[in-house]
Amino acid sequence: MELGKLKVIKSEDYSAAKLLKNYHVFYYLLLGASEEERTEFKLLPPEEYSYLKQENFKIEDEEDLRHDFERLQQAMQMVGFLPATKKQIFTVLSAILYLGNVMYRRKSSGRDEGLDVGPPEVLATLSDLLKVKEELLVEALTKRKTVTVNDKLILPYSHSEAITARDSMAKSLYGALFDWIVLRINHALLNKKDMEESVPCLSIGVLDIFGFEDFETNSFEQFCINYANEQLQYYFNNHIFNLEQDEYQSEGITWHNIDYTDNVGCIHLISKKPTGLLYLLDEESNFPHATDKTLLAKFKQQHQGNKYFIPTPVMEPAFVIQHFAGKVKYHIKDFREKNTDHMRPDIVALLRSSDRAFVRQLIGMDPVAMFRWGILRATIRGLAAFNEAGRSWGAKTAGVIRPASRTPLGELQRPNAPIERMYKRASMLDFYFDHSEERPLEAFEDIFASYENKKEMHSEIISSIKNLQLDGEDPRKLLQSWGRLRFPRHVLQKHKSVKQKQAIPKSLLDSHSLKFIVSLTLHDRTTKSLLHLHKKKKPPSISAQFQNSLTKLLATLNKAEPFFIRCIRSNAEKKEMHLDEALVLQQLHYTGMLETVRIRRSGYPAKYTFQEFIEQFRVLLPKNSSASEEDIAELLKKKMGLNPTTYQIGKTKVFLKELERQQLQDTLHKEVMRKIIFLQRWFRARLQRNEFIEMRRAAILIQASWRRYCREEQRAATLIQAAWRGHRQRSEYHRQRHGATKIQALVRGHSARR
Repeated sequence: MELGKLKVIKSEDYSAAKLLKNYHVFYYLLLGASEEERTEFKLLPPEEYSYLKQENFKIEDEEDLRHDFERLQQAMQMVGFLPATKKQIFTVLSAILYLGNVMYRRKSSGRDEGLDVGPPEVLATLSDLLKVKEELLVEALTKRKTVTVNDKLILPYSHSEAITARDSMAKSLYGALFDWIVLRINHALLNKKDMEESVPCLSIGVLDIFGFEDFETNSFEQFCINYANEQLQYYFNNHIFNLEQDEYQSEGITWHNIDYTDNVGCIHLISKKPTGLLYLLDEESNFPHATDKTLLAKFKQQHQGNKYFIPTPVMEPAFVIQHFAGKVKYHIKDFREKNTDHMRPDIVALLRSSDRAFVRQLIGMDPVAMFRWGILRATIRGLAAFNEAGRSWGAKTAGVIRPASRTPLGELQRPNAPIERMYKRASMLDFYFDHSEERPLEAFEDIFASYENKKEMHSEIISSIKNLQLDGEDPRKLLQSWGRLRFPRHVLQKHKSVKQKQAIPKSLLDSHSLKFIVSLTLHDRTTKSLLHLHKKKKPPSISAQFQNSLTKLLATLNKAEPFFIRCIRSNAEKKEMHLDEALVLQQLHYTGMLETVRIRRSGYPAKYTFQEFIEQFRVLLPKNSSASEEDIAELLKKKMGLNPTTYQIGKTKVFLKELERQQLQDTLHKEVMRKIIFLQRWFRARLQRNEFIEMRRAAILIQASWRRYCREEQRAATLIQAAWRGHRQRSEYHRQRHGATKIQALVRGHSARR
C-alpha cells in the first residue's frame, strides 16, 4: 500500500493541482457532509483551504462527490468502522486541511527573531480538533528544540523551515491515518486460518500503479514515481521476454531471440550501489553543508559517460534521464529537503499530548500495545461509569444530592495519569488488578445487590454512560473484548428503548490476530520510520523508505502468478470519442506492448507439460496413452494434421501457437460433444428400454390378473349353473314324488273303500 501514496509532497505541491482527483476523500468530506457534520468537524468550503486552492477553482460533479461520500461511509461500515471511529477519522482530515491555513509572518520587532503564526481562529480550531493546547501547538509550529550534551536549546524557525514543519505535520498525520486505516481493514478481513502455519495463505492482489509522469516541472516526486515504473517495467520484461525465451532455450526447441528494450541500465543508474542516484542523494542529505548544486555536481561527476544520464548546461539546475518511456528532465531544486522530510520530535510530542485518544493511537509506535491500552482504558471508564451509576442511584434513593462525577474526564483520557489518583474513590479498583476471575463478578453483584427494580437500574446505568464523554468510544462494546471480566447479563443487556447500534466485528477484538497482521505489514507502515524518534539511529530517508517498500512489492509479485492489464489513454484531454493516435502509439511503445505482440506472434503462447497435455486432451488420445512425446506427436501430426512450424515438442513441454491451441480446443470440444451425444443416445435408449421392460412387465401382470379374473368368473358361473340345475332337478323330483305319493294315496284309499 506504500506505493499507492508517495508521502514526499512539499507545501506548494499540496495545491489542488496535485490533490484534485488524487486525495478524493477531502472533496468527499467537504461536499458530502451534512450540516450537522460540517458543524461538528468545523468544515469550510473547499475554496477556503490553502491546500486545495488553485486558479479557476471549480467543481462540476458535486452530486457525484456527495454520492461517493455516502458510498465511502457504507464501505467503512462494511469493514467494521463504528460511527464514532468514522467521526474521529473525519476530524483528523479536517485538522489536516486546517494546517494548510496556518500562515507565518516575521515579527514586527527588528530585534526579536522569530515568527508570528496565525490566524488565531485557525489555531483555535486546530487546537480543538486535535485536542492539544493552543500554546503548545504554536510553540511546535514556530520553534524547534535541540538537545545537546549539556543543555537544551530552543531555536526559532526561519520562514521556510516553519512552512516545512507545518507541512511535515500534515503529511505525517495523513500518512499515519492511512496506515491505521489499512491496518484496521487488513485486521478486519483477516481469516484466522491464515494464521496457521500448516495452511498456506491464498489471496488475490490487485496492483493499481501510478503511470509514468513527465510534466513541465518534474521534481523528486516524479523521480520516485518513474523509478517505480522502471522497476515494474523490468519485472514485466523479465516475465514476458526473458523468462519465456529462457524457457524455450532450456526446452531445446528452435527459437530466435527477439530484441526488446532492456531498461536494466536505467535502474542501475538510479539504484545501484554505491554510485546510484538515490545513494548519492542520501550521502548529500547527510552532509550539513551540502546543497542542491553540490548534489547535481556529484550526479554529473559520477555518471558523465552514462548513456542514460544526460547532463544539462552548466547554469541549468536540472538533469535528464533516458527512461524506457523517453527522456525526462528533473529539476534538482529541493531534492535534498524532500528526501529528509521527517516529522520533528516537537510535533510528535505535541500529538502524543493530545486529549484525543485516536490521535495518540495514530502516533503510537506499537499498534498491539495501543490496542491493549485502548481496551484497558475503556474498561476502566466502563467500571467508573458503572460505579458512578451505583453511587448516583444510592444517593437518589437516600434522598442525597451528589455530584454527577468525581473524576475529571480529562483525567480519564490521559494515558500517563496514575490510575490510583483517578480512581482512588472507586471501590472496584482493588479487584481490577487482581487476576482472579471470581472477585470482579462478586464485586459487581455486590454493587447492584441493593437495586430492587432492574429496569430502573439499567436505565440509570445507560444514562450515566451516555453522559460520560468517552472520546467517541462505547465501553459497553469494548468491555466485551476484555476476557477477565464476566459481567452479569442483566448489567450488559441493552434497554429496549435504546436503538441497536453497529457491533464491533469479532476479528477486531483479538490482539493475537492484530499482532500477526502487524508482523506482516510492518515494512509498509510509514509511522514506523517517521515516528521512531526515541531511537538514536537516524531514521531512513524518504528514498530509502520508498526503495524498501518497492523491494517488498517486487518480492510479493515474484511469488505470484501475474496477469497484466495495460490501460491506454485515448487522449490527454479526457474527451469522449476522440483518439489521439500519436499518444496511443507512444503508450504502446513505452509500455512494451509492441514487443509483447511480436513475441506472442512469433512465440508459443500456449505451453503444457506432457502430463498436463495428456490430462487435458486425453479424449483425443488412444486409450491407455502415456505422457510420452510419441503419443503427443502422433496426435498433433497424424490425427490433427497440424503444420510442424506451428508447434514444437520440447524435453518436458508442448508449445503451441494460439491458433493451433484454439484448433485443438475446438477439436476437443467437438469430440467431447460427440461422446456426450453418444452417451446421451445410449442413456436415452437405456431409459426407453427400461421403460419398455417396465411396461411389458405391467402388461403381463395385468393380463395374468385378467385371465385369473376370467377363470374365477367362469368357475362362479358354472357353480351357479350347477346349483340352479340341482335346484330345478330337486324341485321337479319333489313335485313328481309328491304327485306319485298323492296318486298312490288315492289308489290305496279307493282300494280300501272297495
